[in-house]
Amino acid sequence: MCRKLPIWLVLLCCSLLQGSEVRVYQPPELRASPAGSMLLNCTFSATPKASKLAVTWVWRAPGGSGEVQIYPPPSQVTELHSRIALDSGRFRHQRDASLRLANLTWHDAGLYRCFIWTSATSSHAGNGTELSILGEGPGSGVRHWAACGPLGVVAAILLVLHAMVCRECQSLRHRRRDVRSGSQEQDVAGDPRSR
Repeated sequence: MCRKLPIWLVLLCCSLLQGSEVRVYQPPELRASPAGSMLLNCTFSATPKASKLAVTWVWRAPGGSGEVQIYPPPSQVTELHSRIALDSGRFRHQRDASLRLANLTWHDAGLYRCFIWTSATSSHAGNGTELSILGEGPGSGVRHWAACGPLGVVAAILLVLHAMVCRECQSLRHRRRDVRSGSQEQDVAGDPRSR
């Protein structure tokens, strides 16, 4: 048979469980221009019991499956060190883990996720923010076709061949028209009635 627990014990357990609760908030999507900068928002709620907090950010390329850690920036990726910044004071005192990304390029588009760590083995993640870079990057059309796999590449080749054939057909029509108009001029010049 189940025994009823004293109310004070139930309240104590609930307050202990809530003490380590962390909720992470990120906007679902952001848009930015190339060469600009963007603040990737990440705020979180944590009770004072969640001590020794830490943050990491990961990025996944559009259509990619693996995530890459970008903050703290890995030592082997020196290019990131000058382009990203996180205000540690805002993180500690205002529960704001927003990451500033500067000098944006089309390669920065993708999904950014913020993780708040309450211990070495326990983290809480936001749903992620999809960053879109406005405009089309160099070679982006080719990248879109190539992303479709072998069929996309074949389709791109067929489109190029089609364009080449159409261009050749148009020039052939122009040559025929020039030949016809030239032969008509000769007929008119050779016709005795035209004199």
